[in-house]
Amino acid sequence: MHSLSRMNTITRCKNLWYAAKLKGTGIGAGDRLYLLYVCHHPNVSQDTLSAALYVNKSSVTHRLAHLEKEGFVTRTASEADRRVMLVAPTEKALALLPLLAELKREWNAIITEGFTEEELEAFSHLIDRALQHARQQAKEFTE
Repeated sequence: MHSLSRMNTITRCKNLWYAAKLKGTGIGAGDRLYLLYVCHHPNVSQDTLSAALYVNKSSVTHRLAHLEKEGFVTRTASEADRRVMLVAPTEKALALLPLLAELKREWNAIITEGFTEEELEAFSHLIDRALQHARQQAKEFTE
């Protein structure tokens, strides 16, 4: 298996792990990134959220409808342009931030167990380079 395919497997394993850890919170593994972004960028437009997470607009709409129903976000029309929906976190979402941060630390520790400091630094550097290339390619298709 090519190493990049293994990265996809790591992501799928991460999603299973997060789903188990988030059971009973009202959010799933797929909601985590949406919540984090909205909490750190309150009143973000759905279009900006879509672009930031590299997710199509219909998927964003679907996820946000779920999060709104569960009481984690509110969506309101922009006063400047009523066609633009702005998304804000609720107190319920903000209350989850410490748990999400702890789970992120825990997952990162799990997948990098036994790595030396040098290996962690090299791994991080290589992932950052790959991410930069991926974003550049995605940019060509999203502009």
